[in-house]
Amino acid sequence: MNNWLEPELERGLQPVAAPAELWNRVQGARVAKASARRLVWAMAATVVLAAVALSKLPARHETLGDPQSAAFHCQNPAQLRAWVRANTGLDVPLRASLPRSIQLIGARSVGDHAEIAYRAGNRDGVLLVSRADGVAEQPHTRLSAKASSWVMAGQRFTLACNDPADFQLACKLCHLD
Repeated sequence: MNNWLEPELERGLQPVAAPAELWNRVQGARVAKASARRLVWAMAATVVLAAVALSKLPARHETLGDPQSAAFHCQNPAQLRAWVRANTGLDVPLRASLPRSIQLIGARSVGDHAEIAYRAGNRDGVLLVSRADGVAEQPHTRLSAKASSWVMAGQRFTLACNDPADFQLACKLCHLD
């Protein structure tokens, strides 16, 4: 009854050679997939490192603007920058003068990193700075609703604040508007 269908199916279902450009696209997809996998692992490592850095932050009552926790109480950006450089070897690019909405509280060195306590508006925050030798520069990465991290000039910066709205204001510690 289907005598004509079987020979037609056999002819139509025979193996055929794929065009060379298809094989090139398949190979390209494999390379892109491997690159994407490496990028995912690099991002995961960055998040883990930032989480470790944040876990090193003392409890809320010990920092985030508590004036008693600072080893060096100072509101002058140039003096605070010099103190951090002398005590940790880190160079924090604080602005020469800060807007009135930001007030430096002080700094302390903890191991190989520096914590700079500040007040943005009426809320406290901390900028954690550590060495990032051999790590490529990385743009700002949001670690959580209250923390952001980036790598610049061989240093890792982690900004923690009590209110996510303070991130933009806290950037004025180092950057102009």
